[in-house]
Amino acid sequence: MMRARSMRGETSAIIIISFLLSHVAGYLFYALDRRDAIEMTGAVDLAERAAGISRLLRDLPPSWRRDVIQFSDSRTFRVWSGDEPSVHALASSDEELEIAAYLRSQLPRIADHDMRVRFVGKADSRSAPPTFEATAPAAPPTAGLDPPEDGAALEISIRHAAGEWINFLGALNTPKSLLPELLVANLVSAVLGIALVAFWLVGRVTRPLARFAEAAEALGRDLFRPPLVVTGPAEVAVAAAAFNRMQQRLTRLIQSRTEMLAAISHDLRTPLTQIRLRLEMMPLTTERRKTLAAIDDMDATIGSFLSYARAAHDSEEKSRVDLGALVSSICDDLGDCGAPVTCDCESGLVIRCKRLAVKRAIVNLIDNAVKYGNEADVQVRRCGRQVVVGIADTGPGIPEQEMAAVLRPFHRGNRTQHGGARPGTGLGLSIAQAVVEDHGGELRLSNRPGTGLLAEIIFAV
Repeated sequence: MMRARSMRGETSAIIIISFLLSHVAGYLFYALDRRDAIEMTGAVDLAERAAGISRLLRDLPPSWRRDVIQFSDSRTFRVWSGDEPSVHALASSDEELEIAAYLRSQLPRIADHDMRVRFVGKADSRSAPPTFEATAPAAPPTAGLDPPEDGAALEISIRHAAGEWINFLGALNTPKSLLPELLVANLVSAVLGIALVAFWLVGRVTRPLARFAEAAEALGRDLFRPPLVVTGPAEVAVAAAAFNRMQQRLTRLIQSRTEMLAAISHDLRTPLTQIRLRLEMMPLTTERRKTLAAIDDMDATIGSFLSYARAAHDSEEKSRVDLGALVSSICDDLGDCGAPVTCDCESGLVIRCKRLAVKRAIVNLIDNAVKYGNEADVQVRRCGRQVVVGIADTGPGIPEQEMAAVLRPFHRGNRTQHGGARPGTGLGLSIAQAVVEDHGGELRLSNRPGTGLLAEIIFAV
């Protein structure tokens, strides 16, 4: 059976997952933007360095240029002169155009077509021009650039004089990625914080809904329970108010039905009483005895109908009752009337119940045991967090296929009747079950090993 999922847990999970996804997406966007920003900052620094060297070379005598170029050259910033530019195409990408614009601001006397910029990748930077030869003035270098392992490079070509280009190749420092440990720690702390807040807030929102569900569950056991408090979000408050109106309509319906049955019972019992009085004044004959017995059956049947109508929705208030003492008093009263009833009840087993309704249910079960099972052996004991009232007899029991059917109203089982007893109304077990379920308990029927039936009423303590 699939376990029911709570709205509180599912809503909290949605909030946490949404936050986690947005947090990860934000981190990725930040990391990419951070990388681009740092690389552009490095490119501007290299362009500024190239512009400074270019201005210096323009102001120096030609004989000094080779020494300045060689002095400016390094493993991460290559400088050389040549007849051809190392960058043949003009700037095209947004980044290249931005660096070219910066160079123009630093070197206003140089024409746009005499200034070229290109970003090169890792492979391009590794195949950079060779290092300088000491004997070749302003010759290209003979060894490649040495940028970081995952770095890129910026290449710049600036025309100085007719047929002379100064070329620059600088390594761009690739920003280090944020430490995975820091990212995980940040995510874990953020998720824990959001989870606590979300669980608390969602709990406040869904708590009225949980009370609504509990009230709906309890309504079947106690129709006269206090109305539901109308609180919470607007939708839940509207549903709670509708629930209370439904409870009021059901209460009026049950009360009107009970009142109608009581009125019918009164109207039927009045002529029955008149007939009984007239029969009592007649001579004692066999016909008189049969008629009085039939009147008793009719009166008992009417009483059973009324008891069944009141059983599940009795307006009697619940109180704390010592169940062992109650059952003992029932057994004593029945024993005084000559019923074969034995009793073994623990004392101090207190439950909250409707005393008269529970008494009616237990009396019905004991009457059935005596009527159909020769005798009743009654026990009251505690089993963990439950109190069990067991009523056993020594009769023929009930066939397994009829166990569920005998609990239905007006169903008469096929048990062999004891002592020629007349059939009942078929409401005794139904009344007992309705009373027990009204208290949130359970009525169990089972055949005893050998012979006899065991009826158990189980209440939660």
